Amino acid sequence: MNPVGRPRFSWRALTSLSTAISFVVMTVSGVFLFLAPSTRIARETNWQMWGLDKSEWQDLHLLFCALFVIVAVVHTVLNWRPLLGYLKKTTGERPALRWEWLVALLLAALFFAGARVKMQPFSIMLDWRERFHGGFCETTGSDQSGEKEKGGFGQKTLAQYCTEQGLPLDAAIARLQATGIKADGKDTLRQLADKSGRERPGEITRLLANP
Repeated sequence: MNPVGRPRFSWRALTSLSTAISFVVMTVSGVFLFLAPSTRIARETNWQMWGLDKSEWQDLHLLFCALFVIVAVVHTVLNWRPLLGYLKKTTGERPALRWEWLVALLLAALFFAGARVKMQPFSIMLDWRERFHGGFCETTGSDQSGEKEKGGFGQKTLAQYCTEQGLPLDAAIARLQATGIKADGKDTLRQLADKSGRERPGEITRLLANP
């Protein structure tokens, strides 16, 4: 028996509190990772937030995601009967798919599609992230030796570069997409390099010159 006055240990309370704490940490780390520059620039500029660098925030986010999944599974097991109750339209009826379940599934499908095809309004946030990172690159962009690129070569847009080189823009975009790089005429060479995990804008121009 429990000592008088001491509340019994509650697994439901534990899972609820753990879910809330992990959700807060996941949200904070997710926002910071959303705002963080590319891994290369973060490393070269020693980017940190609250004393943690990008790799440490990634580790923190991953581990708390794992904690969230674990406590969510435990929470589901402990609350299995109430969850089954959500399947019933009214008390006493046999299980049936309620509108709440259908709406939840449709919302999940909508967000999944928004992430895959970059459709509005989901693309607004994704485009803003690209512009934010592009601005960060413009103020901190450097080549591998740490020197600023001469003449701002990396800050030329793909459209500008194609015009200078006499390359059809559509053909250049198609050529980059064939290598797995999603490109737009407004993207700078520096942005294209960062998005594709390459060190220098010159690697993008080499792809265009050597299909």
